[in-house]
Amino acid sequence: MRFSSRNTLAALALASTAFAQDGGQDGGLPSPSEIAKTQNIIIAHGIMMGIAFAVLFPFGAIIMRLFKFRGVVWFHAGWQIFTYIVALAAFGLGVWLAVLTNQLVTPNGHSIIGIIVIGMLFFQPIGGLLHHHLYAKHQAPTAVGTGHRWIGRVFIILGTINGGLGLQLATEGKGPTIAYSVLAAFFFALWFVVVMVGNLRAKETRPMSGRKRISSETSLAERNRSV
Repeated sequence: MRFSSRNTLAALALASTAFAQDGGQDGGLPSPSEIAKTQNIIIAHGIMMGIAFAVLFPFGAIIMRLFKFRGVVWFHAGWQIFTYIVALAAFGLGVWLAVLTNQLVTPNGHSIIGIIVIGMLFFQPIGGLLHHHLYAKHQAPTAVGTGHRWIGRVFIILGTINGGLGLQLATEGKGPTIAYSVLAAFFFALWFVVVMVGNLRAKETRPMSGRKRISSETSLAERNRSV
């Protein structure tokens, strides 16, 4: 990955700050290894966020439609929580970078969107758990479930777009951005197709909506309304 001049200056500034905090004398410049370490942190932030939003979150959203086994709801929940932890760790790296470059004082669009997305996704497990409880009790779609689905869709897409903005800040050339866009487009196209097929299946099951399901956890209707 080839860094832009702006990103190289940011790495130099970050490394200089860390160097001074670690006892650097007279504002001396950091060593090349310290600059490289800072650049590696920037790369780690980008890779972790990219994988989380372009791959893991979309795949986790369609797990309940792709697979049919007992406990798939909890597998979906565990997958998405794990992915959120990955994104949260990358967010921590991003906050560290933003603090040392004063981007929290004069933030750019990338950092603002990142804070909003991570903050909103924090509530997704709560909404999903509440929806599952209400669905199991009433055997019918819930407003909580609708909110859970659309909040997930909107902020996963927003987070993926924000990843592209971050790449534009960090790298020169269009290669990394194009590669990221192709990967994200593939998983989002898969997500779209699975959602469409699931909606068709849900329509086919509507005449049976009055019947008691044996297990709401594995019911086709709940899976098809959960993405």
